[in-house]
Amino acid sequence: MEISVFYELETSDPSPASVRRIYRECIEQVQLADSLGYRAVWFTEHHFLERFSYSSAPEEVLAFLAAKTQRIRLGHGIVLLPFNINHPVRVAERIAVLDTLSDGRVEFGGGRAICESELSAFHVDPDLTRPQWEEALAMLPQIWTQDKFKWDGKLIQVPERAVIPKPVQQPHPPMSVACTQASTVEFAAEHGLGVLGFGISEANSNEYVRTYREKIRSARPIGKFVNNHFSVLRMALCSNNDREALDLQGANMKMYTHQTRDLFAPWIDGKPPTSYRKIIENFVKNFAQVDQIPMEDVVKFGGACIGDPARCIDSLQYLEDAGVDEVMLFMQLYTTPHDQIMKSIDLFANKVLPKIKTSSAHREQSASA
Repeated sequence: MEISVFYELETSDPSPASVRRIYRECIEQVQLADSLGYRAVWFTEHHFLERFSYSSAPEEVLAFLAAKTQRIRLGHGIVLLPFNINHPVRVAERIAVLDTLSDGRVEFGGGRAICESELSAFHVDPDLTRPQWEEALAMLPQIWTQDKFKWDGKLIQVPERAVIPKPVQQPHPPMSVACTQASTVEFAAEHGLGVLGFGISEANSNEYVRTYREKIRSARPIGKFVNNHFSVLRMALCSNNDREALDLQGANMKMYTHQTRDLFAPWIDGKPPTSYRKIIENFVKNFAQVDQIPMEDVVKFGGACIGDPARCIDSLQYLEDAGVDEVMLFMQLYTTPHDQIMKSIDLFANKVLPKIKTSSAHREQSASA
Protein backbone atom coordinates (compact mmCIF):
# COMPACT_ATOMS: atom_id res chain seq x y z
CA MET A 1 0.00 0.00 0.00
CA GLU A 2 1.14 3.52 -0.80
CA ILE A 3 0.27 6.92 0.66
CA SER A 4 -0.59 10.20 -1.01
CA VAL A 5 -1.60 13.70 0.06
CA PHE A 6 -4.98 15.19 -0.81
CA TYR A 7 -6.07 18.85 -0.94
CA GLU A 8 -9.24 20.88 -1.14
CA LEU A 9 -7.36 23.99 0.10
CA GLU A 10 -9.42 25.04 3.08
CA THR A 11 -9.15 27.95 5.48
CA SER A 12 -11.35 29.37 8.21
CA ASP A 13 -10.09 32.85 7.22
CA PRO A 14 -11.31 33.85 3.73
CA SER A 15 -9.04 36.90 3.45
CA PRO A 16 -6.77 37.08 0.36
CA ALA A 17 -3.70 36.96 2.60
CA SER A 18 -4.87 33.72 4.20
CA VAL A 19 -5.63 32.15 0.84
CA ARG A 20 -2.17 33.08 -0.45
CA ARG A 21 -0.67 31.57 2.69
CA ILE A 22 -2.39 28.20 2.31
CA TYR A 23 -1.27 27.99 -1.31
CA ARG A 24 2.35 28.70 -0.35
CA GLU A 25 2.22 26.20 2.53
CA CYS A 26 0.64 23.59 0.28
CA ILE A 27 3.52 23.87 -2.19
CA GLU A 28 6.05 23.30 0.63
CA GLN A 29 4.07 20.32 1.91
CA VAL A 30 3.92 18.67 -1.49
CA GLN A 31 7.63 19.24 -2.06
CA LEU A 32 8.34 17.47 1.24
CA ALA A 33 6.01 14.60 0.30
CA ASP A 34 7.83 14.33 -3.03
CA SER A 35 11.21 14.08 -1.31
CA LEU A 36 9.88 11.41 1.08
CA GLY A 37 8.51 9.11 -1.62
CA TYR A 38 4.77 9.72 -1.41
CA ARG A 39 3.01 8.22 -4.41
CA ALA A 40 0.87 11.18 -5.47
CA VAL A 41 -0.70 14.50 -4.63
CA TRP A 42 -4.42 14.81 -5.38
CA PHE A 43 -6.28 18.07 -5.93
CA THR A 44 -10.04 18.11 -6.23
CA GLU A 45 -12.08 20.77 -8.04
CA HIS A 46 -14.71 22.91 -6.31
CA HIS A 47 -16.39 26.23 -7.06
CA PHE A 48 -18.05 28.92 -4.90
CA LEU A 49 -17.47 27.07 -1.61
CA GLU A 50 -16.06 29.81 0.63
CA ARG A 51 -13.85 28.48 3.44
CA PHE A 52 -14.59 24.88 2.37
CA SER A 53 -12.38 24.86 -0.73
CA TYR A 54 -10.23 27.30 -2.69
CA SER A 55 -9.27 24.66 -5.25
CA SER A 56 -11.21 26.13 -8.16
CA ALA A 57 -8.39 25.73 -10.72
CA PRO A 58 -6.40 22.62 -9.68
CA GLU A 59 -4.88 22.32 -13.15
CA GLU A 60 -2.96 25.56 -12.45
CA VAL A 61 -1.63 24.31 -9.12
CA LEU A 62 -0.61 20.96 -10.58
CA ALA A 63 1.22 22.64 -13.46
CA PHE A 64 3.14 24.75 -10.94
CA LEU A 65 3.94 21.62 -8.92
CA ALA A 66 5.14 19.82 -12.04
CA ALA A 67 8.04 22.28 -12.09
CA LYS A 68 8.63 22.14 -8.33
CA THR A 69 8.74 18.34 -7.84
CA GLN A 70 10.62 15.38 -9.28
CA ARG A 71 8.81 12.08 -8.73
CA ILE A 72 5.42 12.51 -7.09
CA ARG A 73 2.48 11.76 -9.37
CA LEU A 74 0.06 14.60 -10.04
CA GLY A 75 -3.52 13.58 -9.37
CA HIS A 76 -6.19 15.78 -10.95
CA GLY A 77 -9.08 14.29 -9.04
CA ILE A 78 -11.67 14.96 -9.29
CA VAL A 79 -12.26 16.85 -12.51
CA LEU A 80 -15.92 17.87 -12.64
CA LEU A 81 -17.27 16.35 -15.84
CA PRO A 82 -20.70 17.98 -16.42
CA PHE A 83 -20.35 19.62 -19.83
CA ASN A 84 -21.28 23.13 -18.68
CA ILE A 85 -18.45 23.05 -16.13
CA ASN A 86 -15.74 21.34 -18.19
CA HIS A 87 -16.14 20.45 -21.86
CA PRO A 88 -14.58 16.99 -22.45
CA VAL A 89 -12.25 18.29 -25.16
CA ARG A 90 -10.91 20.98 -22.81
CA VAL A 91 -10.41 18.36 -20.10
CA ALA A 92 -8.44 16.19 -22.53
CA GLU A 93 -6.28 19.15 -23.61
CA ARG A 94 -5.47 20.26 -20.06
CA ILE A 95 -4.58 16.74 -18.91
CA ALA A 96 -2.38 16.18 -21.97
CA VAL A 97 -0.52 19.47 -21.44
CA LEU A 98 0.01 18.67 -17.76
CA ASP A 99 1.28 15.20 -18.69
CA THR A 100 3.70 16.81 -21.14
CA LEU A 101 4.99 19.34 -18.61
CA SER A 102 5.45 16.68 -15.91
CA ASP A 103 7.10 14.06 -18.15
CA GLY A 104 4.20 11.65 -17.72
CA ARG A 105 3.24 11.93 -14.06
CA VAL A 106 -0.50 12.64 -14.36
CA GLU A 107 -3.31 10.64 -12.77
CA PHE A 108 -6.84 11.48 -13.93
CA GLY A 109 -9.96 11.22 -11.76
CA GLY A 110 -13.44 12.17 -12.93
CA GLY A 111 -16.58 13.03 -10.98
CA ARG A 112 -19.90 14.79 -11.38
CA ALA A 113 -20.03 17.52 -8.64
CA ILE A 114 -21.58 17.07 -5.22
CA CYS A 115 -23.74 20.05 -4.37
CA GLU A 116 -26.57 22.22 -5.62
CA SER A 117 -24.58 25.47 -5.47
CA GLU A 118 -22.03 24.25 -8.01
CA LEU A 119 -24.55 22.64 -10.34
CA SER A 120 -27.10 25.47 -10.42
CA ALA A 121 -24.46 28.17 -10.99
CA PHE A 122 -23.33 26.40 -14.17
CA HIS A 123 -26.93 25.58 -15.18
CA VAL A 124 -26.38 21.84 -14.85
CA ASP A 125 -29.41 19.57 -14.50
CA PRO A 126 -28.52 17.23 -11.59
CA ASP A 127 -30.25 14.31 -13.30
CA LEU A 128 -27.98 14.72 -16.33
CA THR A 129 -24.70 14.61 -14.38
CA ARG A 130 -24.49 10.81 -14.41
CA PRO A 131 -25.01 10.33 -18.19
CA GLN A 132 -22.72 13.30 -18.96
CA TRP A 133 -20.07 11.85 -16.64
CA GLU A 134 -20.29 8.48 -18.41
CA GLU A 135 -20.13 10.03 -21.88
CA ALA A 136 -17.15 12.22 -20.98
CA LEU A 137 -15.30 9.19 -19.59
CA ALA A 138 -15.91 7.32 -22.83
CA MET A 139 -14.67 10.27 -24.92
CA LEU A 140 -11.42 11.02 -23.12
CA PRO A 141 -9.34 7.94 -24.02
CA GLN A 142 -10.39 8.28 -27.65
CA ILE A 143 -9.42 11.96 -27.72
CA TRP A 144 -6.01 11.09 -26.24
CA THR A 145 -5.26 8.27 -28.68
CA GLN A 146 -6.83 9.20 -32.03
CA ASP A 147 -5.06 11.44 -34.54
CA LYS A 148 -8.44 12.81 -35.57
CA PHE A 149 -11.31 12.78 -33.12
CA LYS A 150 -15.02 12.97 -33.87
CA TRP A 151 -17.94 12.32 -31.54
CA ASP A 152 -21.64 12.00 -32.29
CA GLY A 153 -23.05 11.07 -28.89
CA LYS A 154 -26.44 11.21 -27.26
CA LEU A 155 -25.64 14.33 -25.26
CA ILE A 156 -22.75 16.01 -27.05
CA GLN A 157 -21.30 16.23 -30.55
CA VAL A 158 -17.80 17.21 -31.65
CA PRO A 159 -16.84 17.69 -35.32
CA GLU A 160 -13.68 15.97 -36.52
CA ARG A 161 -10.63 17.74 -35.17
CA ALA A 162 -6.99 17.04 -34.30
CA VAL A 163 -7.02 17.51 -30.52
CA ILE A 164 -3.47 18.34 -29.48
CA PRO A 165 -1.13 17.73 -27.76
CA LYS A 166 -1.30 14.05 -26.90
CA PRO A 167 -0.27 12.77 -23.44
CA VAL A 168 3.25 11.54 -22.78
CA GLN A 169 1.98 8.39 -21.06
CA GLN A 170 1.00 5.72 -23.55
CA PRO A 171 -1.67 4.95 -24.41
CA HIS A 172 -2.96 7.60 -21.95
CA PRO A 173 -2.81 8.54 -18.23
CA PRO A 174 -4.44 6.17 -15.72
CA MET A 175 -8.15 6.88 -15.30
CA SER A 176 -10.10 6.68 -12.03
CA VAL A 177 -13.52 7.84 -10.86
CA ALA A 178 -14.89 9.27 -7.63
CA CYS A 179 -16.83 6.60 -5.72
CA THR A 180 -19.03 7.17 -2.67
CA GLN A 181 -21.34 4.15 -2.93
CA ALA A 182 -21.36 0.51 -3.98
CA SER A 183 -22.95 1.12 -7.39
CA THR A 184 -20.15 3.49 -8.45
CA VAL A 185 -17.48 1.04 -7.26
CA GLU A 186 -19.13 -1.61 -9.44
CA PHE A 187 -19.23 0.81 -12.39
CA ALA A 188 -15.51 1.48 -11.97
CA ALA A 189 -14.68 -2.23 -11.89
CA GLU A 190 -16.88 -3.12 -14.87
CA HIS A 191 -15.25 -0.37 -16.94
CA GLY A 192 -11.65 -1.00 -15.83
CA LEU A 193 -11.34 2.27 -13.93
CA GLY A 194 -9.53 3.00 -10.68
CA VAL A 195 -11.49 3.93 -7.55
CA LEU A 196 -11.08 7.22 -5.68
CA GLY A 197 -13.06 6.26 -2.59
CA PHE A 198 -14.57 9.24 -0.81
CA GLY A 199 -16.63 8.45 2.29
CA ILE A 200 -15.81 4.74 2.22
CA SER A 201 -15.69 3.67 5.85
CA GLU A 202 -13.63 0.85 7.35
CA ALA A 203 -16.90 -1.04 7.73
CA ASN A 204 -17.37 -0.95 3.95
CA SER A 205 -13.76 -1.14 2.76
CA ASN A 206 -13.44 -4.95 2.85
CA GLU A 207 -16.69 -5.54 0.97
CA TYR A 208 -16.08 -2.77 -1.57
CA VAL A 209 -12.53 -3.89 -2.37
CA ARG A 210 -13.61 -7.52 -2.66
CA THR A 211 -16.46 -6.61 -5.03
CA TYR A 212 -14.13 -4.40 -7.06
CA ARG A 213 -11.45 -7.10 -7.47
CA GLU A 214 -14.00 -9.73 -8.47
CA LYS A 215 -15.75 -7.59 -11.07
CA ILE A 216 -12.63 -6.04 -12.57
CA ARG A 217 -11.47 -9.49 -13.67
CA SER A 218 -14.09 -9.39 -16.41
CA ALA A 219 -13.86 -5.63 -17.06
CA ARG A 220 -14.59 -4.15 -20.46
CA PRO A 221 -12.30 -1.14 -20.10
CA ILE A 222 -13.60 2.25 -21.13
CA GLY A 223 -9.98 3.26 -21.68
CA LYS A 224 -7.23 1.44 -23.51
CA PHE A 225 -6.19 -0.59 -20.44
CA VAL A 226 -7.50 -1.71 -17.05
CA ASN A 227 -6.47 0.51 -14.14
CA ASN A 228 -6.85 -1.94 -11.24
CA HIS A 229 -6.27 0.52 -8.39
CA PHE A 230 -8.33 1.17 -5.26
CA SER A 231 -7.70 4.38 -3.26
CA VAL A 232 -9.50 5.70 -0.20
CA LEU A 233 -9.53 9.13 1.43
CA ARG A 234 -8.82 9.53 5.14
CA MET A 235 -8.74 12.68 7.23
CA ALA A 236 -5.41 12.42 8.94
CA LEU A 237 -2.77 13.90 11.17
CA CYS A 238 0.13 12.10 12.83
CA SER A 239 1.94 13.54 15.84
CA ASN A 240 4.32 12.15 18.42
CA ASN A 241 1.62 12.93 20.97
CA ASP A 242 -1.71 11.20 20.49
CA ARG A 243 -3.69 13.81 22.41
CA GLU A 244 -2.10 16.66 20.47
CA ALA A 245 -3.14 15.18 17.13
CA LEU A 246 -6.72 14.61 18.29
CA ASP A 247 -6.99 18.14 19.72
CA LEU A 248 -5.58 19.75 16.58
CA GLN A 249 -7.54 17.83 13.97
CA GLY A 250 -10.66 16.71 15.82
CA ALA A 251 -12.29 20.15 15.79
CA ASN A 252 -11.38 20.59 12.12
CA MET A 253 -12.99 17.30 11.23
CA LYS A 254 -16.22 18.27 12.95
CA MET A 255 -16.13 21.68 11.26
CA TYR A 256 -15.69 19.96 7.89
CA THR A 257 -18.68 17.72 8.59
CA HIS A 258 -20.86 20.70 9.50
CA GLN A 259 -19.80 22.65 6.41
CA THR A 260 -20.57 19.64 4.24
CA ARG A 261 -24.00 19.54 5.83
CA ASP A 262 -24.46 23.19 4.85
CA LEU A 263 -23.50 22.38 1.26
CA PHE A 264 -26.05 19.56 1.14
CA ALA A 265 -28.75 21.59 2.96
CA PRO A 266 -30.88 22.33 -0.14
CA TRP A 267 -31.17 18.59 -0.74
CA ILE A 268 -31.27 17.47 2.90
CA ASP A 269 -33.99 19.95 3.85
CA GLY A 270 -35.71 19.72 0.49
CA LYS A 271 -35.86 16.92 -2.07
CA PRO A 272 -32.60 15.53 -3.45
CA PRO A 273 -32.33 14.70 -7.17
CA THR A 274 -32.93 11.01 -7.85
CA SER A 275 -29.31 10.19 -8.69
CA TYR A 276 -28.03 11.92 -5.52
CA ARG A 277 -30.57 10.45 -3.09
CA LYS A 278 -28.36 7.60 -1.87
CA ILE A 279 -25.41 9.95 -1.29
CA ILE A 280 -27.59 12.28 0.79
CA GLU A 281 -29.10 9.43 2.80
CA ASN A 282 -25.65 8.06 3.63
CA PHE A 283 -24.36 11.50 4.60
CA VAL A 284 -27.31 12.18 6.93
CA LYS A 285 -26.72 8.86 8.66
CA ASN A 286 -22.97 9.44 9.03
CA PHE A 287 -23.40 13.09 10.04
CA ALA A 288 -25.27 12.16 13.21
CA GLN A 289 -22.54 9.71 14.19
CA VAL A 290 -19.56 12.03 13.61
CA ASP A 291 -21.31 14.96 15.23
CA GLN A 292 -22.22 13.10 18.44
CA ILE A 293 -19.47 10.53 18.94
CA PRO A 294 -16.24 11.62 20.74
CA MET A 295 -13.35 12.06 18.32
CA GLU A 296 -11.40 9.29 20.03
CA ASP A 297 -14.17 6.85 19.11
CA VAL A 298 -14.44 8.19 15.55
CA VAL A 299 -10.74 7.36 15.12
CA LYS A 300 -11.04 4.07 16.98
CA PHE A 301 -13.75 2.83 14.64
CA GLY A 302 -11.92 3.88 11.48
CA GLY A 303 -13.48 7.24 10.72
CA ALA A 304 -10.12 8.99 10.54
CA CYS A 305 -6.38 8.36 10.78
CA ILE A 306 -5.46 10.78 13.55
CA GLY A 307 -3.07 10.18 16.45
CA ASP A 308 0.43 9.05 17.28
CA PRO A 309 2.34 6.67 14.96
CA ALA A 310 1.02 3.57 16.72
CA ARG A 311 -2.59 4.63 16.26
CA CYS A 312 -1.98 5.58 12.62
CA ILE A 313 -0.25 2.25 11.97
CA ASP A 314 -3.36 0.44 13.22
CA SER A 315 -5.61 2.54 10.99
CA LEU A 316 -3.55 2.03 7.83
CA GLN A 317 -2.94 -1.65 8.57
CA TYR A 318 -6.69 -2.24 8.54
CA LEU A 319 -6.92 -0.73 5.06
CA GLU A 320 -3.88 -2.69 3.87
CA ASP A 321 -5.51 -5.89 5.12
CA ALA A 322 -8.65 -4.96 3.18
CA GLY A 323 -6.56 -4.75 0.00
CA VAL A 324 -6.59 -0.97 -0.45
CA ASP A 325 -3.79 0.15 -2.80
CA GLU A 326 -3.47 3.80 -1.80
CA VAL A 327 -4.58 6.00 1.09
CA MET A 328 -5.04 9.68 0.29
CA LEU A 329 -4.18 11.52 3.51
CA PHE A 330 -6.30 14.64 3.98
CA MET A 331 -4.31 16.75 6.45
CA GLN A 332 -4.70 20.37 5.33
CA LEU A 333 -7.92 21.52 7.02
CA TYR A 334 -9.17 24.86 8.29
CA THR A 335 -6.79 25.60 11.14
CA THR A 336 -4.22 22.80 10.99
CA PRO A 337 -0.82 24.45 11.57
CA HIS A 338 1.61 24.22 8.67
CA ASP A 339 4.43 22.95 10.88
CA GLN A 340 2.22 20.18 12.21
CA ILE A 341 1.30 19.08 8.68
CA MET A 342 4.99 19.03 7.73
CA LYS A 343 5.77 16.95 10.80
CA SER A 344 2.86 14.63 10.01
CA ILE A 345 4.03 14.12 6.41
CA ASP A 346 7.43 13.09 7.78
CA LEU A 347 5.99 10.75 10.43
CA PHE A 348 3.71 8.94 7.99
CA ALA A 349 6.66 8.34 5.66
CA ASN A 350 9.27 7.37 8.25
CA LYS A 351 7.39 6.03 11.30
CA VAL A 352 4.09 4.69 9.99
CA LEU A 353 4.35 3.30 6.46
CA PRO A 354 7.51 1.21 7.13
CA LYS A 355 5.59 -0.63 9.89
CA ILE A 356 2.68 -1.66 7.65
CA LYS A 357 2.84 -5.38 6.88
CA THR A 358 1.90 -6.55 3.40
CA SER A 359 -1.48 -8.24 3.57
CA SER A 360 -2.54 -11.56 2.11
CA ALA A 361 -4.93 -9.61 -0.14
CA HIS A 362 -2.02 -7.81 -1.78
CA ARG A 363 0.15 -10.93 -1.96
CA GLU A 364 -2.67 -12.73 -3.79
CA GLN A 365 -3.16 -9.77 -6.13
CA SER A 366 0.56 -9.66 -6.95
CA ALA A 367 0.62 -13.40 -7.60
CA SER A 368 -2.30 -13.17 -10.04
CA ALA A 369 -0.96 -10.09 -11.84
